[in-house]
Amino acid sequence: MRLAYTAAMRVTRFLLRLTPAALAALAGCGQTGALYLPDAGVETPVVIRSPATAAPEPAPAPAPEPDDKEKKTDQPQGR
Repeated sequence: MRLAYTAAMRVTRFLLRLTPAALAALAGCGQTGALYLPDAGVETPVVIRSPATAAPEPAPAPAPEPDDKEKKTDQPQGR
């Protein structure tokens, strides 16, 4: 005998699958900006600065560490 799903069972099954996905999607929709559009005449306390000047040259690469054979043998090994 084959089980038949009723309309209510299909809707319930659909909603049980949809609800977690909808909650996860809504949880990721955090509003990060202002909650309202400010009036045009109100100044913001934020000072917008121009970009910094050109970045300084990168530091030279550190000297390569000596191989195991070149390390001093009189020093105790680290833990």
